[in-house]
Amino acid sequence: MTDYSTYNDNELLHLLSKNDQDAFDVLYRRHWEELFKTAYFILKDQDACKDIIQEVFIWFWNKRSKLEISSVKSYLKAAVRFKIANLIRGNDIRASFYNEIAKYNQSSSPTPNELAEASQMEAIIRETIDQLPPQCKAIYNLRREEKLSNQQIAQNLQVSVKTVENQMTIAQKRIRKCLESYTILVAVMYL
Repeated sequence: MTDYSTYNDNELLHLLSKNDQDAFDVLYRRHWEELFKTAYFILKDQDACKDIIQEVFIWFWNKRSKLEISSVKSYLKAAVRFKIANLIRGNDIRASFYNEIAKYNQSSSPTPNELAEASQMEAIIRETIDQLPPQCKAIYNLRREEKLSNQQIAQNLQVSVKTVENQMTIAQKRIRKCLESYTILVAVMYL
C-alpha cells in the first residue's frame, strides 16, 4: 500500500478521480479539522458542523470524476460555507447567529479572511435591515434585538399578531435572499 501522506492535494485529487479510496481518506484526514473549525466558528454547534462536513465530503466523493479545481482546500472551505448558508437560510435566522457574528471581532482564532467575510456578511444583513419598510424594520428589530415576543410587539405597535408574523416573514425572506447572493459570490471567488 502506498503512503499517500506525502502526496500534495493535486496528486491526491488526480488519484481520487480514478476512484482511489485511500487518496480520498488522506484528503479527508488532511482537511477535516480545518473545515470543522471554519464551520464551528460560525455555527457553534458540533453536531451541525460534523453533518455539514460529512455532506460536503460525500458530495466530493460522488463528484470525484468531474472535479476540475485548482485548490482542494479553498474548494472544500467554500463548499462548507455554502452549506452553512443553506442551513441558515433553511431555518429561521436565529438571534444566536447574529451574536456569533458580533463575537468575530473579539475572537483570536479566526483568520483575517474569515474576519473580513464575517464583517461583510454582517454589513449585508444590517444594510438589508436598514432598507426594510419602516414597520417591517421596527418589528424585526423588536423581535431580534429586543427579544420581544410577537404578542409583545403587537401590543407595543398596536398591530395584530398576524401583522407581526407577516412582517417578520418579509424581513427574513429579504435577508435570506441577500445572504444567498453573498454566499454564491463567496463560493465563486473560492473556486
